Amino acid sequence: MNYKLYETVNAYQAQDEQEIKDRSMMLKLIALFPDIITRNNDIAHFTVSLWIINQDHTKVLMVYHNIYDSWSWCGGHLDGTNDPLAVALKEGKEESGLAALRVLKKDPLALDLLPVHGHFKHNEY
Repeated sequence: MNYKLYETVNAYQAQDEQEIKDRSMMLKLIALFPDIITRNNDIAHFTVSLWIINQDHTKVLMVYHNIYDSWSWCGGHLDGTNDPLAVALKEGKEESGLAALRVLKKDPLALDLLPVHGHFKHNEY
């Protein structure tokens, strides 16, 4: 089992009934599937996101998502890494081009289960 991910999700203080249900489902997925932190799992994958804000906390950096043709915050798949914060920082640096990011809050701000609509990537559906 992916203990660090399990501990991170389990420690999260749910803000409402939806987050309680989502956290419960995430914990079940982590316990059931050893490959849940990879894209090999056909049931679900774990991703992380982060908000990059300016020093005055008045602006948020958004990036363009080619697959969904929309603007969003930075983030990506765990891809075998069991440390959500490390992945968030890596993705933030890669997608923003910033060399350094300062973490303001190490714990998750939210937990969400999101559907992924069918799409093509690398010529595969």
